[in-house]
Amino acid sequence: MAQNNSNKNGLIAALVVISVALGGYVIYQQQTKPDLSISVSEDGIDVDTN
Repeated sequence: MAQNNSNKNGLIAALVVISVALGGYVIYQQQTKPDLSISVSEDGIDVDTN
């Protein structure tokens, strides 16, 4: 019984680590996206990459 409980705790710990790593990766990807601004005026279309 103790072995089964140990395996379950290890699996839960591994899933938590994977979830935290994936969340950190998603946040990092969102922060590193280049900003893009497109505006249309009488002078034409202006594309500004920040």
